[in-house]
Amino acid sequence: MKIKKFLSFSIAALMALSIWGLAACGNSDDSGSTSGGDDSGTTGGDSSSTGGDTSGGSSSGGSTSTTGSITIWCASEIVDLTQQQLNEFSATYSDCPYSFTIEAVSESEAATNMITDVTAGADIYFFAQDQLARLVQVGALTAVSSSYTADVTSENDTGSIAAATLSNTLYAFPISSDNGYFMYYDKSVISEDDLSSQTALIDACKAANKTINFQITSSIWYGASYFFATGCESTWSTDESGEFVSRTDTFNSAAGLVAAQGMAELINSGVFIDDDTGVSSFSSQNSAVVVSGTWDYSTAVTLLGDNLGCAKLWSFNVDGTDYQLGSYSGYKLLGIKPQTDSTKAAWCQAVAYYLAGEECQSERFASNAWGPSNIVAASDEAVAANPALVALTAQNAYATPQGQYPNSWWDAGAAIGASIQALGTTTPDTSALQAILDTYTSTCDGILEAMTEYIVVGSMADDTWTTSPSNSAYYLGYDNNEYSGKTESSPLYGIWTFEVTLEAGGMFRICDNNWNTYAGYSNLTSDSDSDLTGNSDDNIVVAVAGTYTVVFDTTGTTNTLKVTLKA
Repeated sequence: MKIKKFLSFSIAALMALSIWGLAACGNSDDSGSTSGGDDSGTTGGDSSSTGGDTSGGSSSGGSTSTTGSITIWCASEIVDLTQQQLNEFSATYSDCPYSFTIEAVSESEAATNMITDVTAGADIYFFAQDQLARLVQVGALTAVSSSYTADVTSENDTGSIAAATLSNTLYAFPISSDNGYFMYYDKSVISEDDLSSQTALIDACKAANKTINFQITSSIWYGASYFFATGCESTWSTDESGEFVSRTDTFNSAAGLVAAQGMAELINSGVFIDDDTGVSSFSSQNSAVVVSGTWDYSTAVTLLGDNLGCAKLWSFNVDGTDYQLGSYSGYKLLGIKPQTDSTKAAWCQAVAYYLAGEECQSERFASNAWGPSNIVAASDEAVAANPALVALTAQNAYATPQGQYPNSWWDAGAAIGASIQALGTTTPDTSALQAILDTYTSTCDGILEAMTEYIVVGSMADDTWTTSPSNSAYYLGYDNNEYSGKTESSPLYGIWTFEVTLEAGGMFRICDNNWNTYAGYSNLTSDSDSDLTGNSDDNIVVAVAGTYTVVFDTTGTTNTLKVTLKA
């Protein structure tokens, strides 16, 4: 009733805006790609590449229509429930001219698919909040309409709103506050006294010939727990387009060494496994302890029954000091693809608001134990009594809200645990651990360096030394048409090739937009043209007038230049 009246008002307001050509729109169609798969609850480190429109997906104008279908991607386990909820929406809002097509696509797959091909993606899709920056960057999200922002903000917890916001713009509707992790354990093996100590858990599992399943050698999403325990952080910042511009990272520090020692004790204990099947390892891998999330609760109940226990994570001890494991706290969000049809855009906003509302969140908790972000739904007695959510709440007291990270950071972080495992000892020399952390830092430096915009200064740019050349063909930035290659690591990874005509004595160099030299005379490859010399500023000086082919290669460990006089 109240919800119906508000939605009707909001839809009417959006329709009025569409008449004036102000409804949000972008490049899209009504097609959707299908992809199966279950919802792992975790994200990070997939291999899809980034690039494309950085507008955030909002523009004016657009056509209108009164028929068609709205495609929705959701996790396989909530497909039937989502269909029921959309049937209720259609019955309540009989003036909605659209039918609904629901496809089973998990949160992590949805983000990957949208980034790969926005046009073929769903109109509305569930995703994990760590993908927000990437989705904004490629134009796969349109902002939440101003008709809904105030209510969405007041109805959901502050963490979920922060997770759905980038550069002060609300880009998605929160739907859960449960995308974190905690400990499931077998009460027949693990006693209450064992729960707080990593050493005690290891000893109990050794005695019972059981394993501890914790994905810290394949995923920094889990491995970061040890670094958070000792006070470390890795925070990456983006600009308003979603491009990563800076980081604060203390993983490579004295505290980071302590964290690495704690990891080593478990990883090389003889009872450790890293198995991505979650609580299924209770049966398949003889586990007595599994670190996972609420998405695994119903399976855990089926496998262990009355022997199932749920608790916050444990502490590890280094040199007499206990360190309580941290974790990531995460959120699931509902996003809308930019639409060219302003009427459809308005109805997509209404449908998303409905699916993210109190009633639908409560239904997802009742059927699948999803922890609501909606404040009223989360206050329900049944939510407060759910063992998995109780454990998650206890762990969240030590959790770090999950921010935005470059794709390659997930691989760089995961390599820490894998490298510690390769050492093969529970008490490795600190110099070996330091080398692992040094490699991590070096990799992170390369990630951010590769994202820097490059400029050409000197004669080749604009006949003057300038950081803002008027000829954008020589401004090697994100949207430059001369760019010829990329990977998931960076939109600037690849080989740049262009031609330029220079007079004798002309000089230039390529550097980043902070005027740090990345490729000058000293970085010329051995087969560069002999009619080039250098000066004290590492500038490339042209001895013979002519047209030159310039190749700037960022694919190696160092950026290199090859300059050849064109025949």
